[in-house]
Amino acid sequence: MSVFIFVVYILMKKIYSLSLILILLVSISACKKSEKKESVEVTRYSAETLYNKAKKYLDLEVWDNAILYYKSLRNQYPFGRYAEQGSLELAYAFYRSYNMELAISTLERFIKNYPAHEHLDYAYYLKGLIYFESEKGLMQRVKPSKATDRNQENSKLAFVSFKTFIEKFPNSNYAPDAELRMIHIRDKLAAYELQVAKYYLRREAYIGSINRCKYVIESFQKSNSVADCIAVMADSYKHLGQDDLSGSSMQVLQSNFPNHSYLKGEEIDLDTHLFSFKDMWIFSRSKSED
Repeated sequence: MSVFIFVVYILMKKIYSLSLILILLVSISACKKSEKKESVEVTRYSAETLYNKAKKYLDLEVWDNAILYYKSLRNQYPFGRYAEQGSLELAYAFYRSYNMELAISTLERFIKNYPAHEHLDYAYYLKGLIYFESEKGLMQRVKPSKATDRNQENSKLAFVSFKTFIEKFPNSNYAPDAELRMIHIRDKLAAYELQVAKYYLRREAYIGSINRCKYVIESFQKSNSVADCIAVMADSYKHLGQDDLSGSSMQVLQSNFPNHSYLKGEEIDLDTHLFSFKDMWIFSRSKSED
């Protein structure tokens, strides 16, 4: 009797194990069918439906979902008005989700593919804005180094992008904002170069100091740092024994900035200061971010 019970027990255990295996197989099969069905349903969406779904998520600021539907729209319907507008909005979604490189590449493709688009001005403006914001927190230190120099690249690209935008679309609604941003970029980049020039002067690297000052005078003529750069140039030439060039710099300083302290015999302040890109961050989206 005990042997019979043991056999029954073994059989029941095997039946239970087989049942579990069958349940798992059925579940996996159901999942695959469900995934296949969902995939089929997505591919059956019209271009308009895909765009509307993407735009809905964009308006809700659910960037990942918006990107998913915009990319589906681009892949399934690469031509037409929905694809055109969707491409521009995809770039914006990438930008808001901090995928700056993807945002830039998407914009460049949009500009190349749709040169007559009604919102082309916004594409150029957004490109500058992305470069502008991608360097938030830059310029932590002004001590010159190759790494620090590379950190200025996106700020320069922002300046060039805004300049190109304004030249192409001077009457755009975004032009005033771009001009304001350019002024702040210009002043901060010039101030950075001046700090580096002072550092070189303090280290008696006079040629390096002169070259930095020349760059500011040539590239950022309207910045607040021009006067000090001329003074630094004059002082650097003086230390090099090039009195003629030093005198010429003094004449330029006298003609354009007659009240400058260097003309009164005061020493140049060679202290370099720490400053942050946040100094120019006057465009935050909300006061809570200030």
